[in-house]
Amino acid sequence: MTYIADASGLGGRAVSGTSRHLWATILVAYVGLLVAAAFQLPDPLIRHDDYPALFGDAEIYYIKTLTEGRWVNYLWHMRDVLLPSWANYLIYNGLWAIVLGCLAHNALGAREELWRKGAVALIAGLSAPSLLISWWFNTLIPGMAIVATFALASTVLSARTCRWLLVPFVPLALMAYTTFPFFLLAFCLTRADVRRSAKDLALTLGVFILSFALAMGSIYTLNYLFHGIFGVPMAEWRNPNPAHDLASALENLGIIGTFLSSSASLVSFHFLPLTVFQLGVFAWAVWLVGKADPWRAIYPLAGIALGMGLIFVQTIKTGIILPPRVSGFVWLYYAVLLGLFSQQMALRGGGWDRLGRNLLAFFALIYVAFSLLQHRDVTAWQGDSRAMAAQISPAPGPIYVTGTYLSLPSGEASGLQHDLAVAFRLTQLTGRDVVMCAIEPAACAHLPEEVQAGAEGADYEVRNMEGASVVMLSATPIREPSENMPHGG
Repeated sequence: MTYIADASGLGGRAVSGTSRHLWATILVAYVGLLVAAAFQLPDPLIRHDDYPALFGDAEIYYIKTLTEGRWVNYLWHMRDVLLPSWANYLIYNGLWAIVLGCLAHNALGAREELWRKGAVALIAGLSAPSLLISWWFNTLIPGMAIVATFALASTVLSARTCRWLLVPFVPLALMAYTTFPFFLLAFCLTRADVRRSAKDLALTLGVFILSFALAMGSIYTLNYLFHGIFGVPMAEWRNPNPAHDLASALENLGIIGTFLSSSASLVSFHFLPLTVFQLGVFAWAVWLVGKADPWRAIYPLAGIALGMGLIFVQTIKTGIILPPRVSGFVWLYYAVLLGLFSQQMALRGGGWDRLGRNLLAFFALIYVAFSLLQHRDVTAWQGDSRAMAAQISPAPGPIYVTGTYLSLPSGEASGLQHDLAVAFRLTQLTGRDVVMCAIEPAACAHLPEEVQAGAEGADYEVRNMEGASVVMLSATPIREPSENMPHGG
């Protein structure tokens, strides 16, 4: 049993953490996630470096244990049971729904209206950063399972117990994805039953920082034992520029501005008025919630500051440009503050109550709508590649791909980042080995010259020959290659 504040935030009652209220919230979150991803469900988009998780190829993923510390994910790649991508996508979203449902359940109170908790869950779960990282769903299943386990535990265990659970859970979460530990902290800082004070906040943040240090030490140790390197060297494709003096540190400081600018554009789905509107409502929510209970607003702001602070330190230290999707944890706090804002508006009654309800519902619905459009827009390559595979004969030989993936209009629409995106996709659809001639020209030297040159014009062409099939992409790119992309799996 755990103590959860009731809907008004002024009282409390003992409730079962696995009550029907919790599971109803989780169900609403799951249905909302699937509705928003409707275009992806039959055949979800997979990023090129997420395919090893789908195929269970631990060997090609092993390098990421060194350069990213992803030891939990590496073990996941060694599993024996492999599921189709759509099944993995449903599992990932199911785990994500558990996280979101537990977050709203703990933060707003078990007896809060279902629509309000569902809205908070969807705002947190359908933010643009969360949407982008979901395209690595095959790889992130074990990490999301760790976060979901912590989330469920937080509904039945005391705040004090969950605080100390950070010690084992943070290292596991960090070895799955860089910002997952910040998700765990969000559960500790947003729950309604905490006796908030400066001492409690300092203790929670202190335990988290120590747990994070333990996590980094664990990764360094594993890297030393298995790679002979005590640390996490940045991969060359990230173009690192490590700070070595004050001048280089100040130079890297400028990268933070680039990160914040791109993040501001991303979180509004590249619609500037929405950025301004979201910031305005956020400021209003912080003011109103803080006016009723200052610590209720300070706790999430402290979580945001600590998480972003650690990200900025990493940026200055390494000089790498972090993708905006790493800010996804911020939207857990943002959604909770909007939910608390709605609760405070409800206490005022009348038109204020209606305004609070409408704003919360508006954010949830617009996130669903924008996410639906984003999911629809990235499916271009999925349809194009299915049509491509349908033209390839079922012969047992390899499939050769000439030309460049940068010539594919559907590849531009879906944001393909590497030649391997084409190779892995065709392997997924046909089960055959694929040779990208742009990567392995020697392996394609025996092909006729007209085939090696790629297709003429903008369209691709498929030629089936004895013992092999050739997919001829155009040799004329229609866009520039993405920067900071790995040249291997």
